[in-house]
Amino acid sequence: MKNWIIFSLCVLVLAGCTSVEYQKMQAERDQLLKDYENLREENSELKLKNGITDTLLGKWKFLSLEMAESDVTQEVAEAKAALYALELKNLTLEFFEEKGIYHYRGSRSGTEVFGQFTIITIRYGDEPFPFIRFIRRTGPEMEKLLFAASADGRALGLSSAPGFDTARDISISVTPDRLYLTMHGKMQSGPDGWVQSGGVRCYFERIEE
Repeated sequence: MKNWIIFSLCVLVLAGCTSVEYQKMQAERDQLLKDYENLREENSELKLKNGITDTLLGKWKFLSLEMAESDVTQEVAEAKAALYALELKNLTLEFFEEKGIYHYRGSRSGTEVFGQFTIITIRYGDEPFPFIRFIRRTGPEMEKLLFAASADGRALGLSSAPGFDTARDISISVTPDRLYLTMHGKMQSGPDGWVQSGGVRCYFERIEE
């Protein structure tokens, strides 16, 4: 009987050790999986940012503009966009690399801007959205160059867009011949996913040299 008790205690001790070792192995496995997913996401976002940067390099000329405002009719939004676009018709942007640093310069009606830029991603839910961050060196802020034009001395567009936040970065989308820069209101989650509350999108075409 005594030997049986000792044997039972040994089994319990071994079982406890096995359980602890298993939990440790499981925790290590979970951490490795988490690290792998984080690395995969980082590489995916890095690939996205590098792809945008490489495609962006070059010279661009303003082409057209769209406005999205929830508190006005489509006709009013189109009229404001047309008026707004008149101020941007001579706008050109250039993006280039120099000694491993990415720069931008822009010109509109005698106004010049220059600085550095970087592509970042901001996650809404599980999806990363690309944005461009301008680091001004000379001239006005890029959002003022792009989105504060006015034909009659009054600010147009985003100043009246609901939820507009001037501190936000500018979202970006680019193809080999088209560049889209958007200043928009806050991203909000709805039944159909993430949506923007108002905004202005500028379209550019690549200048062939």
